[in-house]
Amino acid sequence: MKRTATLGEERSHRMSLLRRHLPVVILLAAGIALRVAYLVAYQPAFWFHGDSGAYLVMLEQPLEPHPNRPLGYVLLLAALAPTGTLAAVAIAQHLLSLLLAAGLYALLVHRGVARWLATVAAVPLIFDSLVLTAGHYLLPDLLFMVLFATAVGALLWSPRPGLVAAIVSGALIAAAWVTKPTALPVVLLLALYLVVRWVGWRPVAGYLVAFAVPYAMVLVWVGDRESVYGAQSGTALYGRAAMIADCDRLELTDEERIACPDQALEERWDRADAFFWRRPERLDDWVYTPEGVRILTSFSTKVIAQQPGDYLAIVAKESAAHFVPGLYLGPMNECLRERLVPPEQFRSVRIPVQDNCPPAQASTGYHPQVNDPQVAPPATGLTRALHWYGTWTRGVPVVLSLAVLLTIAALVTGRRVAGWIRLDAVLLVLAGPGLAVFTVAIGMYEPRYALPALPLAAAAAALAAQGLIHRDSASIQLTDNQADKEQP
Repeated sequence: MKRTATLGEERSHRMSLLRRHLPVVILLAAGIALRVAYLVAYQPAFWFHGDSGAYLVMLEQPLEPHPNRPLGYVLLLAALAPTGTLAAVAIAQHLLSLLLAAGLYALLVHRGVARWLATVAAVPLIFDSLVLTAGHYLLPDLLFMVLFATAVGALLWSPRPGLVAAIVSGALIAAAWVTKPTALPVVLLLALYLVVRWVGWRPVAGYLVAFAVPYAMVLVWVGDRESVYGAQSGTALYGRAAMIADCDRLELTDEERIACPDQALEERWDRADAFFWRRPERLDDWVYTPEGVRILTSFSTKVIAQQPGDYLAIVAKESAAHFVPGLYLGPMNECLRERLVPPEQFRSVRIPVQDNCPPAQASTGYHPQVNDPQVAPPATGLTRALHWYGTWTRGVPVVLSLAVLLTIAALVTGRRVAGWIRLDAVLLVLAGPGLAVFTVAIGMYEPRYALPALPLAAAAAALAAQGLIHRDSASIQLTDNQADKEQP
């Protein structure tokens, strides 16, 4: 009887737990159905010209650093290579996005946010078409988003993060950096957060060591070879500088003038990376050499220093596209946006890549080749429905804007909103939307580069809204009191 009662109590507890969290469970089930639709409609995965193939080729030379491709995503591809199909990569990425949505919900509820508000915060990760489309691409952005957001979430799980949370966060942010080196500024931001909260020297030291060990290992592996983890960032900045460089009025050395674009200012491309990938032939011989990187970096910094107004204007304009839905940045950027919308049909080889923007189709095997037929497969009812869905459910700019506005509102109200809410919301906004702006400043605008900001912005918006709606509630005060008492 005692055993029966125990089993009955367990079942009752599970049913009670399910009822309490039923809304998010239903949404996650709908998210699974959407992802299955992608897997059925677009087999085996989306292919991004210039990127997807490069990562798969790196599998053949795993010990050789690449000048502009990081290693992290290659490790995921290698882990899934025994499956023999690139569909396994898409499945894994779709599952990771759903796990992140569930983790975001759990984090917010654990920290005292109302369940309905935590459910709303999980909606973008479950349903936003950019998340679904990026998850179906052979690209590192979805993996980076998960690693990046989980690293930040590990520090926020407890009001006062202890040694274990700090070590986990440091290791995860290191993995995110290996996947995309743009995470490096956030490494310092999270360390500063631990210092501001001052949770003791052990968590701070644990976080720094957990990051520093893999960081040092990667740099030792790279050695003196050119790689994306070193000075190659200068080549990314080159595209940004080339968009605005007015070489006729700039003070440059003869070497630096070699890097000047051939087009007149009014004829320049509207995408920064075009200046690197379509660079003049005279740059080809030295663009990946140490001397070439030095010249490109010197050219870029001089252009920005001598044309600061032009630089800030282009960064502000492109950054605004991460916060304002549908902001037009030019035809090449519109083509790039179309590549991040599920297509009615895959592109075909008859039309050049630059003139045919829908995603391409990966090969059926685990091979670094695109499936580029003469005639694209015909559209179906499912692909038409997904194309419509992808066109009208892009909400990343709205979420990022809400996060910034609600965080500012929470700060303006001062002590009427719990202090931990204000601090954590500021961290989330700086780490998420802040990283999206940083990426524009050093490189270019691309919609998928805002993906890492999405979960953090959703969490910031939920926290700030919780503080503004329930700013005098006992639950918030209780959380603050617990935070004061919990010492590492």
